[in-house]
Amino acid sequence: MSKKNKDIEVKIEETEKKINGKTITVSTLTIGKKEIGQVLAQEAKKFAVVIDGRNEATVKTLDEAIEYVIRQWNLND
Repeated sequence: MSKKNKDIEVKIEETEKKINGKTITVSTLTIGKKEIGQVLAQEAKKFAVVIDGRNEATVKTLDEAIEYVIRQWNLND
């Protein structure tokens, strides 16, 4: 018997934070009440992916960063 895929709602909440004197946009991804990662906008085409407080990767687009966080959550959960 095959398992049916369930739809899971991922919420993205954007906030502004001041880090090292610069104001940056931080997108926090959550599933239910659990935070699965954060995406920090760095430069024009640079986004840092942070999972469990560790800088995991740097990607070119916000979409790539979100996909990376979800992919890592699927692998580790």
